[in-house]
Amino acid sequence: HYFIQSNLRMRVLPSTGLSLVFVTLIHLMFSRHYLEKEDFEVSYDDDWAGARIASTDEELIKRSSTGSCPGSHPYAYSAGRYCCQYAYEKDTGKGDPKCDGGPISLESRCCYKNKYTRCPYNSCTSRESDEGTKTLLSDLAQKIGDKIKSLASLGSLKKFLENGDNSLEIYQWDFVNKVVERRQDFSLDDEMVSWIFNNRDIMEKIMTSGDVDFNLYNEAIAIIAEIMKQDSAAKIGQKLDLAVAIGLTFSSEVPSLAYGTAIDGIARYHNFSRWADEGLFMEPFYTLNTWLMRYVVGSWATDEEMVWARDIIKTEYPDYNNPDKIDSVTYKMVKYTSVNDEGVRISDKNFYHGLPVTLAVLHKYGAVCGGISKFGVAMGQSFGIPGLPVGQPGHCAFIWYRNGTYWKVGNDITGWSGSVTHLPVMYSWKRPASFFPIMHEAQQNPDAYRLSERMRILAKFVNLQLRYELLEDATTVCPQNYDLYSDLKEAMSQQEVSEDLIERQLIPYLEKYYEENFEVEKDVAFKKEVTASGYQERAQNINGGTGSEWWTNQTEAWIEINLGYPCTISSINIKWWGNSDSDDYDVLAEIDGSFVKVGSRSDEVRHGSFNAKGELPGW
Repeated sequence: HYFIQSNLRMRVLPSTGLSLVFVTLIHLMFSRHYLEKEDFEVSYDDDWAGARIASTDEELIKRSSTGSCPGSHPYAYSAGRYCCQYAYEKDTGKGDPKCDGGPISLESRCCYKNKYTRCPYNSCTSRESDEGTKTLLSDLAQKIGDKIKSLASLGSLKKFLENGDNSLEIYQWDFVNKVVERRQDFSLDDEMVSWIFNNRDIMEKIMTSGDVDFNLYNEAIAIIAEIMKQDSAAKIGQKLDLAVAIGLTFSSEVPSLAYGTAIDGIARYHNFSRWADEGLFMEPFYTLNTWLMRYVVGSWATDEEMVWARDIIKTEYPDYNNPDKIDSVTYKMVKYTSVNDEGVRISDKNFYHGLPVTLAVLHKYGAVCGGISKFGVAMGQSFGIPGLPVGQPGHCAFIWYRNGTYWKVGNDITGWSGSVTHLPVMYSWKRPASFFPIMHEAQQNPDAYRLSERMRILAKFVNLQLRYELLEDATTVCPQNYDLYSDLKEAMSQQEVSEDLIERQLIPYLEKYYEENFEVEKDVAFKKEVTASGYQERAQNINGGTGSEWWTNQTEAWIEINLGYPCTISSINIKWWGNSDSDDYDVLAEIDGSFVKVGSRSDEVRHGSFNAKGELPGW
């Protein structure tokens, strides 16, 4: 297996070289599917008729022994031959159970994002956190245990948690526990890191402002500390929210969509801080909490592109310079096209003439759904409006925080129900995009959400009966906190409750609670019964979420959608495929048993020309 490599440097004798090259390449082709490439030096000379691995004595000693993976790549896999940075496999999409994106193990054959390194020993085991980190975790657990050992009822535990002075150790324990779960080390040697770790308000923001992928909290706190070293103003107020949002978001690499390189999070903090001071953002930005701010600072547009976006809106599209319309400018600025002026299809790398696909290039040449949605997100983020792309069946849409009040789906086909995650965005609870508004509501009542989180964490320290009571009560404190239901399922499973309780019962309840208690916009026509005057076999394409079309060759035609129950309609959205259009049409709705005209072609606001989007007001 030492011949599995990408760089083979050989010195060969003419008479014997062919056979060595042949054997090596055959071995490479046979094995490369299973193991990942290495960079050894293979040599062949007159004095020794064979191949050898060039290595130092120290490396040879390591190669003959067993050890643990390095801290940078703590997870052993592929029978201990390789070490992965993440605790998950790469999903190759081939149905291989050892490469399906699940938790990584010694049986796994691939590593998430290909972030791996060769085991420096003959065989590796997964790394453990150092003794200092484990001792810190144990000490924090002891402190918490000592404080609650005399509390034997739900009421006394809840009263203990409602006292904010008792929350610091709980957040600290949760932080260090996540570091240990990731098999990393944590040290308080850095003065600024220590100050942050012992500041209750900052730790609360760090631990209750949404998930951090792969528990990269070490990286997050290091970024926050560096920002505070460079700017003392980042310790309080909105700049603290900005610093924490940057730390959490940039704990993993945030890529530039145009250039593919990593965006510098600390430089972004300084730019955003300056832009905020200069009043360059729209008003909603100045009211954002840390969680919402993450979906502004995590933009895949570079800071230079954001400057371009603000300049062109102010000079060429001033009517859209407000937080209620900034998404709509996308349809004005980026034409929907799959073929450029030279006839090159968008699947060809020459569609954009080899240029980096910046916002300016998208504006000039156009795009299909993916480019349009990512442009829409970046335009909002340039003005401080949160947003992110989401996947839909055969389509890319986006969600954005409209007017600083609610999340809305843009460039939409299937609505919230058909919207899924779009990597590498960090999603709350690692759930589909439809859970976004639920987390938003949880964040709107921060005291309740934070208390429910402290209850969830403390439940790990009490007996099974109290754990169940604490978690169950926490769901009434903040019913939108999905993590509670995950932990509650585990607690109840020990009481022989069905494993699929959450998916079968609690999650539908949570979604029903949300719909009944908060204003929710959804596609009420989605997959409802459709009757058409012609081509009935294609009628369900109108609202089926597939992106397929319905057409007619009739001079006059009609379609009818049975919504099934009375609704308040906020808008009608129509997608006109290609150059198709209707010279005139009326919209009728059944109200009190009679059909009443509620709209017509003259009411439609049209976005774009090819594959145009039409929108009519509701009633």
